[in-house]
Amino acid sequence: MVCAVWGILISAGCASAQERLRFSSFNAPNLTPVALEILSNAYATLGIRIETVVSNPRRALLDAASGKTDGELVRVVGTAERHDTLIRVDVPVMVARIFAYTRNGQLQGQSLSELKYLRAGHVSGARFAGEMAEGFSEVWTAETPGQLFEMLIRDRIDVVIIGESTGKRLIGEMGLTDVFPLQHSLKEIAFYHFLHVRHAELVPLIEDALRQGTPDRDGDERDDSSRWKPSTRELTLRERGLS
Repeated sequence: MVCAVWGILISAGCASAQERLRFSSFNAPNLTPVALEILSNAYATLGIRIETVVSNPRRALLDAASGKTDGELVRVVGTAERHDTLIRVDVPVMVARIFAYTRNGQLQGQSLSELKYLRAGHVSGARFAGEMAEGFSEVWTAETPGQLFEMLIRDRIDVVIIGESTGKRLIGEMGLTDVFPLQHSLKEIAFYHFLHVRHAELVPLIEDALRQGTPDRDGDERDDSSRWKPSTRELTLRERGLS
């Protein structure tokens, strides 16, 4: 047991001495910067600096799995687990919640399946919102969330499927007093950090750092809370939604 702990400390010390880890990432304006901020703070508690190597999603995953980089900054569950060389840090970096927004008070309390007869809208290219919209009587897409809310106001669609923080922000910016989210979120998506197996000893350390978070961090428009709590972090879906 003592030897095992000593081995972890030695290995962690090597990573700390290295002072820098490079993680694969891809261009996701509403995901990568937030994840980088959270993980930079977490790794800083271990004396490690991190940076990203940006490429397309497929190349980012392959570079992480092959060991070209030290892992992948952030990704949803499912894809990276196909590679034995990648270890998931089992504490979510952030969690996004998708809601259906409407102007019809009679829809309150209805389940997703009970809404399928309606006309739904989501941001073009938003993967998870698109999945939630499957099966509706009509499905419309728009380039921006603001366009979707305009369609809702003009009665061209019945519900807008979008991230919670984006919905709250637009309701305030557009002064939409009669638009509200249905009571229950349609889906919660957790985003995780992945390390290459050569850094396996860092997994429990970074998990602990993420659990503890960084106190006294002021909230901003990406997060309604006043402190960073990575296990319950909500990702803001802005101009492109979740993709």
